[in-house]
Amino acid sequence: MVAAYDAADGLFLEAVPERGEGMLRFAERLCGTTGRASEVSAANGGARRLLKGVRYRVPFELLTGEYQLLVARALFAGDEAEADGWRHRVRAPEGAGPPSLWRVSEWFTGRGDNYRNLRAANGLDAEDLQLGQVLWIPGDMLRPAFRAVLPPPTAALLEYGEDARGEYAVYRLQKGEALYSSVVVRFTGRVFAEDVNSVADTVAERSGIRDVTDIPIGYRVKVPLDLLQPEFLPPAHPRRREYEEGLMASARFSNQVTADRLQGVTVVLDAGHGGADVGASMGGVWESLYVYDIMLRCRRILEASTAARVISTTQDGSGPSILERDRLPYSKSHRVLTTPNYRIEDSTVGVHLRWYLVNSIFRQTVAAGADSARLVFVSIHADSLHPSLRGAMAYVPGARYRGGTYGKSGAVYAARREVREGPRVSFSRTELVRSEGLSRDLAASVLDRFAAAGLAIHPDKPIREKVIRQRRAWVPAVLRYNAIPAQILLEVCNLANADDRALIQTRDFRQRVAEAIAQGILDYYGDSGAPAGPRVAASSP
Repeated sequence: MVAAYDAADGLFLEAVPERGEGMLRFAERLCGTTGRASEVSAANGGARRLLKGVRYRVPFELLTGEYQLLVARALFAGDEAEADGWRHRVRAPEGAGPPSLWRVSEWFTGRGDNYRNLRAANGLDAEDLQLGQVLWIPGDMLRPAFRAVLPPPTAALLEYGEDARGEYAVYRLQKGEALYSSVVVRFTGRVFAEDVNSVADTVAERSGIRDVTDIPIGYRVKVPLDLLQPEFLPPAHPRRREYEEGLMASARFSNQVTADRLQGVTVVLDAGHGGADVGASMGGVWESLYVYDIMLRCRRILEASTAARVISTTQDGSGPSILERDRLPYSKSHRVLTTPNYRIEDSTVGVHLRWYLVNSIFRQTVAAGADSARLVFVSIHADSLHPSLRGAMAYVPGARYRGGTYGKSGAVYAARREVREGPRVSFSRTELVRSEGLSRDLAASVLDRFAAAGLAIHPDKPIREKVIRQRRAWVPAVLRYNAIPAQILLEVCNLANADDRALIQTRDFRQRVAEAIAQGILDYYGDSGAPAGPRVAASSP
């Protein structure tokens, strides 16, 4: 492949077709869809048949985000991705003048009319550029693929070193910061209390800290590299490069489907745990009761104010019934709505039967002619984390943590129609990467609505591609084996935090959460209209 810059035509990629590749597959590989084939053909003089060994041109705006990033990095080697944006050095083909600010805006933000914002961000009086001039492109304006590879803001605060015990990163503690939340949670991704405390002990010992409650401002806290999340590793570290490449690959996929009032969309809502599996239990609050109530409220909103088909995976009692009260009565009668139903007595069986049920819904919906992009899955939970943390976070299915073929056996599974329809599941690499990209898109839409509603969001990396617990990383089974491409597991709050625990015991909070989820799904499909379902007065979190 060759990245090229032409003064008249701008940026483009020239590529040789792979063995047996026609125009449709060529376009799908480089543009992410066969729908671009006619435009690629037009860019090559109307060519329809691809000849072996001949390079064909693909204009920059037709390329996937991954290839756009590769072209930009090849042509603008002096550019730098920084914590809060992209620093671009203006250049042009030999003998040509500098590009317009409009064109640069098109390349990096996807929209030429963003040039006004670029002009303001750089303090320019006019749109004329000079060769060698450095332009600052704020991170929130960048194309998703470019934004995905920006280093975290805190990465700039880390130094790196090595001693007899191995490599480490150094963070200088700031005023008002604690070892647990400001170092362990932020840099290692640990959120469960036992993990946070264990890693904090390791970091304290490595750093020579005797009292974690009395660390001087500016103290050099050492964190072993093997404990760091990949985005905080040195830029050339193999694990960080693998992580960034995964982000780039998934950033190629974002939802391209719009649906007015969710017409033709199927929303599968799952309330975590239930029955004998109460989930997190803190201060007499059972996770299963309160997330089930949120699920019911979200279903009511969607059914009352959108055209979506809404399906629940579980049911408590004889039918869905919302209790308009703050504290909810105890119940262990939840069941998974397989055929026949499964009264949840074993938590593991309950989880696995959910994804079997979801996959059956997926197969039937697609077989009826629906686009797979018109299905979404949201599993609603409430976490039990380190008590210093609060707010919502979303887990998406990280592609590198899925794979292989999986299925369950035994009488309890064989008795269910959904299991017999598809006893084993496996996905291609492309399906896994696409699912991660679409799921990140969905998670961002939902959490944006949480923020807009004044609902607390986890302060560090609220969208996560894996769970880390006891030094092991994995994707929850309800996502890992799930065939619906756009899927998230949403933790609406932290029951171990007293403020969050008090909030979830109010119907006002649960209604606001349900509205944020419903509105996030609407946003994901390009419909910004507010749901018109039942509402309650908002209050501060």
